Formats: sequence, C-alpha cells, structure tokens
Amino acid sequence: MQGSFYSIIIPEKLNMTDLVFSSRKDKSRTAILFEDKRISFNELEEIVNRIGNFLKGEDVGIGDKVLIRMPNHPLYIAINMAIIKIGAVSVPTSTLFRHQELEHIINDCNAKFAISTPELLGELEKVKAKNLKEVFTVLGEKGNYKSLDREYVKHSSFLNSHLTSKDDIAFILYTSGTTGFPKGIPHAHRWLIALGEPNVEAVMAIRPNDRIFTPIEMTWMWPWGYNFWFPLYRGASTCIYTGRFEPERTFEYIEKYKATHVVGNPTIYRRLLRVENFERKYDLSSLRASFSSGETVSPELYSEWKKRTGVDLFDCMGQTELHVFTATRPGYIKPGSMGKPLPGIPVGVVKEDGEPCNVNEIGFLAIDKSFLGLTPGYLNREDEWKSKILKNWYLTGDYAYYDEDGFLWYVSRTDDLIKSRGYLISPMEIEAVLQQHKAVFEVAVIGVSDPELREKIVAIIMLKEGFNPSEILAKNIKEFIISRIAPFKAPKEIIFVRNLPRTVTGKLMRKTLKELIQRDYEEFKRRFEEIARYSV
Repeated sequence: MQGSFYSIIIPEKLNMTDLVFSSRKDKSRTAILFEDKRISFNELEEIVNRIGNFLKGEDVGIGDKVLIRMPNHPLYIAINMAIIKIGAVSVPTSTLFRHQELEHIINDCNAKFAISTPELLGELEKVKAKNLKEVFTVLGEKGNYKSLDREYVKHSSFLNSHLTSKDDIAFILYTSGTTGFPKGIPHAHRWLIALGEPNVEAVMAIRPNDRIFTPIEMTWMWPWGYNFWFPLYRGASTCIYTGRFEPERTFEYIEKYKATHVVGNPTIYRRLLRVENFERKYDLSSLRASFSSGETVSPELYSEWKKRTGVDLFDCMGQTELHVFTATRPGYIKPGSMGKPLPGIPVGVVKEDGEPCNVNEIGFLAIDKSFLGLTPGYLNREDEWKSKILKNWYLTGDYAYYDEDGFLWYVSRTDDLIKSRGYLISPMEIEAVLQQHKAVFEVAVIGVSDPELREKIVAIIMLKEGFNPSEILAKNIKEFIISRIAPFKAPKEIIFVRNLPRTVTGKLMRKTLKELIQRDYEEFKRRFEEIARYSV
C-alpha cells in the first residue's frame, strides 16, 4: 500500500523568499508576533530587503554559504529570508552546538560568512576555518565585528529577488549529530512548495488569521517548517518565543498571543500536562490544534491532552531529509499510529528487495526517491547517501507497517531493534506499555550485550513526582509489563535516573545510553544521575 500521489506544480524558476511575499495580496496582515510587537508582511519584507542589500554590499554572492548562530527572534527569520532572496545559502545552526561542531559545519559546507549574537560568539571564535571571510554580529555589538543591526538600516528597502532555479540550494540544515559530527542536508527552493503545500493544507489547515506558536528553537527542520516557512507561506502569523522551554511560561505565551496552533514534541507536552490546573489557570480558548514530532505520541498522551485542552494532538512523522510526510490529522486519527501519508508524498513500506510489503508486514519505511521535496543528497557524503537508496526508494532508516485501514505504525529505527532469545523486539513497544504505568514519566528501552541472551532488555526510567525508586516498584513495573505483553519482552534490569539524553529535536538517544552502559558505566551513572539499579 502506498501513499496517494498527485502532481504538485513547481515552476522552473523559484525563490523561496519571493514566493512568501509575492503571494500576499494584503501585506498589512501580521507576519510575526514578538512580545508586544506586531510585524506586518510589508514591514518584514522591507527588513529582509535592507538586510539583503547589506549582505550584497559585503560581497555575499550567489551560492555563498552563510552560517547563522542566534536564538528565535524576528531578525532570525528576516536574515534567513534575506540570504535566500539574494541567491546565497542559509546555514542555520543550533545555539547548543560547540566549537568542534561549528568548525566541522563551517569547513564541511565551506561557509564564507557567519552571523552571531555577541553572547554566542565565544564558541565561534575558537573555530579554525579554511575560508571564513567575515563574521557579523546581530542583536548587539562586540569588538571590531561589523554590526548587522547598525548597518542594515542604512540600506534600501527595495531589492529584486535573485532568479533562482527550483533546483538551486536554498538552505542546509545539520543534524544534531548523535552518531559523530552533524551531517549537512541541503534543500532546494522547490522544498517550500513540495512540502509546504501538503502540510499547510492536509495537516495544519492554516487560515490567514492563524497564529502558530512553538517554545522550540527554530533551527531544526520541525519548527523550521511548521513555525517559520509554512505559516508565512500561507499568510498566517508566527509567534516568537525566546529562551529555554518553561511550561508555565509557554502557557502564558499561548494566552498572550492567542495562539491557534502549538508545535512541540512528546516531552514538551508531558511537561505541560504536569502543570497543575493549567486548563483553568490559563485562557487556551484560541487553540485549534496541536502538533508533535520527534517521537511517537502515545494513546495516553493523546487522550490526556485532548481531555484537558479540548484539542487534538496530531502526531507528525518527518525527517531533516524532507519534512513531515505522514501524520495523524483531521479525519485520520488512530492514537499511537503515524496516521496516513500526506497527499502528494509517495510513502511505502518495502522489503529488502524493494518490493512493497503486505498489510501488517514490517518493512523499511521509504519515500519514492523522485519526490521533489526530498534532499538531493548528503553534503560531501555521497556513499552514505547511496546506501540509503534501494531501487526507486529512499530508506528513512525506520521499520514500520501499514494496517488494514492504510494507517502507518512505527516499529523502531532499523538499528534500535533488540535481538534477545532468538526474538526481534521493538523497544518502542515496551516503552509504550511502560508509559502507561502510573509511576513512569519517561522511559528508554535498550538492548545490552549478554552472553546467554545475546541482548538483555534494560529499561531506563525517569519517575513522576511523588514516586521513589525501590525494588518493590521495579518488580511492580515488570509485572505490569508481563500482564500486557509477552513475558520475553519484559526487562531483565530496571535503572532509575534523573534525566534521559535527547537530541535538540527531542529524540531519545538510545545509542548513547547503550554505548555508555557497555563501555563506561561510571560515566553513565554520572551523566544521567542514576538513582538506583535493580535486576528483576
């Protein structure tokens, strides 16, 4: 069974930034809400044009890579749009990246320019870069660096877009690097139509007066699309949140902005649900939909969020290699599933020979490699990209299956499956059951090498407030699992910790847990603040 496919018309000549502004009949509408300010599309375009003219005057040329290092802010949006408008390539990076990661990125993509806030310059100044010509500061000044804030306002508010091709690279996003240094994933200008159209129509259902909010930094693909490009492409407003995620502050901003859409991940929604009486404390009446990505939304999380807010929590499956390609959405909800593929995106579940799997048969989750929203390949990693291609499919690196109703169900990453006692076991299945236990806040399940079992199942658990680790609780948790799924899937060991490692996108770093437990257990205990460990 495949995802429905229809042709999305993409013009040969296309500039992403120009597409946002040229399609706006009424540019007086609000594009950005930032604290007590409202920035219209017209005002945003003028800022974009001034920044673009400044950059051109600084010899930023067509195809030049410009690294950006700054938090959420209206100028973050404007700078990205300006770089892309003049035909250069935007390279946004996480503010959490340190100098080794930044050095790798700058040299990997051959960035010639960088833009950073003064507070984030420290790590950038440690970088040994081959061809970096100049660094500009933004949101403040420091030393002898040229200030973008001070300079761009001197330039003209008129700027013609560079007439880029739909296949020209517009931006490069770097993965969070859970296995080695981050890899660069470039995207062409066609991405905005190929992924924007199905997402704003089928999933987000954006209307012009909608306000899209996230407490997440907009430097990774999920909010890059859902909070930045897609709302502006459809003429809606994006709401800016700065600083670290705080549950109470998040609710305050939803109320303040009268947000209609909220974008987060399962960890964020679980933490929001821990705020006592939030549904009575804050006015959330503007909310129409909520979206999550990074990990599967459990049926329990979906039900509690829906019960307390009155809105659906849609589960969106995507990758940096494209964006969201399958999701639960209005009319297509089965809690715990990945929903159905988006219209126009050809999604398959295939066998090792590239042929489609049968209903309920687990296989490789894949996208037709001809889909125009897919990255043209990894930057400087041609062999790695080739390894992802099977016949006419791009393999996402996930196991999944289609059910009889055409819904997709996630099984695991292809390298996450646990091989124990001759069985192949999905850690996601065990985690989903554990998440139903009244004491469990978050959990990661991994397989650890064992001479008898090949791999023994280990559950690493963060407890909810009010629960304390004990041998009795550990045995109770194991009995809870055995009462719901096959006994051979129950953990042999339970470890209680104070935190779990996640990427900046919110994904559990199971491989990190597994490697540390097997290689350096003392480091594991220190890093994740182990409280107790029990064999069960």
